[in-house]
Amino acid sequence: MGSRPAIFLAFFSAALLVPPFAAAAELSLLAGQSLTRDTGDSSDSWQVDFRYFPARYLAWSASYINEGHVPGHKRDGVATQLWGRIPMYRNRVVVSVGAGPYRFFDTAVRPDGSFADLHGWAVVYSASAAYTLDAPWVVRLTANHVRGSGDVDMNTYVLGVGYRLWKERESEPREPEEKAKPISPKTGDEVMLFAGQTIVNSPQDQKGVASGIEFRKGLVTHIDWTLTWLNEGDPQVLRRNGLGSQLWLVDAYLENRLAIGLGVGGYYFIDRKRRPQSGRESTRDLAYLLSVTASWRFQRHWFARFTWNRVLADYNRDTDVFVVGAGYRLGI
Repeated sequence: MGSRPAIFLAFFSAALLVPPFAAAAELSLLAGQSLTRDTGDSSDSWQVDFRYFPARYLAWSASYINEGHVPGHKRDGVATQLWGRIPMYRNRVVVSVGAGPYRFFDTAVRPDGSFADLHGWAVVYSASAAYTLDAPWVVRLTANHVRGSGDVDMNTYVLGVGYRLWKERESEPREPEEKAKPISPKTGDEVMLFAGQTIVNSPQDQKGVASGIEFRKGLVTHIDWTLTWLNEGDPQVLRRNGLGSQLWLVDAYLENRLAIGLGVGGYYFIDRKRRPQSGRESTRDLAYLLSVTASWRFQRHWFARFTWNRVLADYNRDTDVFVVGAGYRLGI
């Protein structure tokens, strides 16, 4: 499977959490239109944007960009960008421009009607304008130009809302009567059961019921490790399950109740609907596993978690696995 995806994902993960002790961040959800540069084909587009503000005139973002479904292509990907920003009108309006690498995943239809899950590299150039409403809400408009990604150059135009996240300041005084022990920013040890939906990255988007169990260990603050048993269900063209292991970069906000992270690792699986390769009797194989997660800690021990897994296989059976679960934190 090569080393370039691993190198990129490590860089992307670093961008998500650098600097790890930044006081302010913003999480935005945007939607709009995509337009191919050469043919003029259009589609719906949407984007999730997570950015840090380490300095007044600088920002760093990690984004998921869904470019939509134009004829012959259904493409999305992850990007990390460095931004220059200009605050105006007492910081209520901020204009910024950014650029960075983009790892894309394209479900491309072949001339014979079959399809291929293509993984490739591009550069994304962006311009953005944000207007601060009543804090912590922000309205954001973003235009992206994806260049150098095979035979399709794409422009996306998306508009949405963002929410400013903050960290609890350790120096803030606590009320004398407050006796409850604060929630630790370190993850600790967690056990979670989950269920959700598998969607095959194909023109037909075959769906199945996903389920599994996850053990998560906070190695140190901002770094987790997980061991996951994942059953992707039976979405017609595959019947896959196996054991995944990932390293995560995580950060906590809103008095450490909201935790956000990105993980990368491997997934050792067996697909009972896959034909064995020539010279092999087993359908066991290894895929990349790229995931984003968000959890809400109701108290020191109990939490709910949402995770979006992208399984990157080498036989045109990439999947998105969306799961929600509830779990318990041990030894906190």
